[in-house]
Amino acid sequence: MTVLASVLDTFGDGLDFIVNERTGRGGGEVGGLSANGDLLWEHLKLCLVAMAIACAVALPLGLWLGHTRRAAFLAISVSNIGRAVPAIALLFVFFAFLGAGFANVALALTLLAIPPILTNAYVGVREVDPDAVDAARGVGMTGPQVLRRVELPLAMPLVFGGIRTSAVNVVATATIAPLAGVVTLGDPIINPSIYGEEGRLGAAILVALLAVATEVVLAGAQRAVTPRGLAASPRRRLMTRTRTILAALAALALMLGVVACGDDDDDGSAGGGGSSTQAAPTAAITKNAENASTTLTVGSKNFTEQKVLGEIYAQAFAAAGYKVRKELNLGDEQTALKALKGGQIDGYPEYTGTALLSFFEVPTKDLPKDATAAYDEAKSRFAEDGITAFPPTPFTSSNEVAVTQETADKLGLKKISDLDGKSQDLVLYGSPECRGRDDCLRGLQNVYGLKFKRFVPVDIAQRHEVLTNGDADVSIVFTTDPQISRNREVLLEDDKGMFPPYNSTFLMKTETADKAGPDLQKTIEAVNKNLTARVMQELNARVDLDKETPAEAASDYLQQFDLVSAGS
Repeated sequence: MTVLASVLDTFGDGLDFIVNERTGRGGGEVGGLSANGDLLWEHLKLCLVAMAIACAVALPLGLWLGHTRRAAFLAISVSNIGRAVPAIALLFVFFAFLGAGFANVALALTLLAIPPILTNAYVGVREVDPDAVDAARGVGMTGPQVLRRVELPLAMPLVFGGIRTSAVNVVATATIAPLAGVVTLGDPIINPSIYGEEGRLGAAILVALLAVATEVVLAGAQRAVTPRGLAASPRRRLMTRTRTILAALAALALMLGVVACGDDDDDGSAGGGGSSTQAAPTAAITKNAENASTTLTVGSKNFTEQKVLGEIYAQAFAAAGYKVRKELNLGDEQTALKALKGGQIDGYPEYTGTALLSFFEVPTKDLPKDATAAYDEAKSRFAEDGITAFPPTPFTSSNEVAVTQETADKLGLKKISDLDGKSQDLVLYGSPECRGRDDCLRGLQNVYGLKFKRFVPVDIAQRHEVLTNGDADVSIVFTTDPQISRNREVLLEDDKGMFPPYNSTFLMKTETADKAGPDLQKTIEAVNKNLTARVMQELNARVDLDKETPAEAASDYLQQFDLVSAGS
């Protein structure tokens, strides 16, 4: 009963997300009938466009090939290719070569939908009894009349089977469209750090219901157009419908598992550039043999910047003489904090703004705008939980407004206020949650009074690509993204102090920090001293753009700033 009650309670949370609005983990309003209705409509619209194009292309071609008894190889090959190429791979290939946007995602889903429709239309007409066709020709019917009056009606069950299969596949696959800049019901599934686990479950319920509704509607349409004598028995219809529904739900479960495993792999900011590895005569961090009795397990969240920071601290602690273990790539901030409190790790880097928003539920509008004030508040709140927040880094990994150098020169942009009178002609791109955040679109509207021509949600991994390829005039990026320096982008000055600080602070249980001795804080302060926004951009770029490992980037940083000796 306990397990059943837990399942029902979790399911109830998902239903509650569908019905009731709430504040997301990153700020902004999420959930509720209105917001979910918008997501449902975008999901449905994308699927309808893809299916309409697929049917317009595949049905005539499949029927004609079946009628003429030609090109069997073409129909079978298309079907086999469609089965062999994973839907996710197809979508990302299109995304990589054609870019983000509704049209490109719809085209990818169209190609996913075509094989079952084409194959079933071909096979359905091809397998019509030749005697029936000969009889129709014997009474004087022309080829088109035979196809329309004899072959198509007889092939209708199989033709509709292909359409139903494609429709359910498209509904399921459209859940990953947010990764290509089209916000559908997949957005809460892909971004639980914004919507919460209840949002992920609620969206999955809606996708499952949409898949079932798609099956039921198309099954009804099939019965309506199928000649009575060819209609399946009630028992047969029930079995067919059950198999299709189960297949739809299985596909959705697989899709949910895929996005759950990979939801924040590339969430982070990044940075680039080379660095000197020349060792200093005297390293700032020196080994103390007394520290060897203390073992520290260093963790990190699951994106590039966090992995680099985790490696830097781990290598620095080792240089100070501590025994070090690493548990990097843990997950989102909730997962990392849980690991810290549960003793799986001893410490990890966290952002002050994230801590106040996600752990202590400070409303976005109430976040301190001063970096010191934000740290002091986070430090005080963590202390109440028995956690020490060490002094923060100079860099802040917060949102910022970016444009290309060409756009900045053309429009004379240096600060965000310079967009006044120009923004109405500009397209703004940002992460999906940006729409409802006070430190994103809503803040630009309320604090700066800006109205943009259009806001387009896009996966955070693509926020710089849309700038360079010309899709976006303005993009909301992270201040430590590596592409900023590599692409010569311009960050507009936040002259009204809209963006709150997200400086990184190393968290550790207070009892662990006390046992580690004074070398611990000295090491952390030495590490933090040179972690400016520019340096963090370069370190992230070495991993994201130059394909170094986080460990290699961390080692170069420590040696470049004479924190450790070469070979440490």
